[in-house]
Amino acid sequence: MHLYCRLFIHGLSIGLSSLALAAMPALAHEQRAHVHGTAKLNIAMEGKTLILALESPMESLLGFEHAPHNPQEQAVVNALKQQLSTPDQLFDLPGKAGCKSTAITLASPLFEDKFHTHNGHHADLDAEFVYECSQSSQSSRLKGLNVRLFEQFPHLRKIDVQIVAGQTRKIIRLVPGQNRVTW
Repeated sequence: MHLYCRLFIHGLSIGLSSLALAAMPALAHEQRAHVHGTAKLNIAMEGKTLILALESPMESLLGFEHAPHNPQEQAVVNALKQQLSTPDQLFDLPGKAGCKSTAITLASPLFEDKFHTHNGHHADLDAEFVYECSQSSQSSRLKGLNVRLFEQFPHLRKIDVQIVAGQTRKIIRLVPGQNRVTW
């Protein structure tokens, strides 16, 4: 089990209010439905480790989710993979928190050489970005970040965010023009 999953499950089990618990099934059901134009971002901070886990239909990022049909579409997929490998383009962390990217995991059928779509199949992205920070979530220097995904992906219309950081448990929705996450 990924460190993120353990941290997030642990955090949820010890502190969400009943209001947040009531809202979670609705958000979770909506995301399981593979809704184009949406993404889910889970943020976990434990000590000095920050994990950002992004889940999205590839259509929300590329404008399509089928296997590339031509060299132009393959170039778009390759460019997306490169873009996701540079998390500074996606997330703006405060410099004073001293966070450094230490690991990136990208998984999507479109990144595989032999992916072929069939009727009813959808391609998704599962990405995990791990940072080690010089300041913990208890520090006043790391209390949030700016999500730059709307700038990078014009097909994206909303991001459901779940946060577990220190004593904070929070669920919010970001839309274009509203990209600040705080904890």
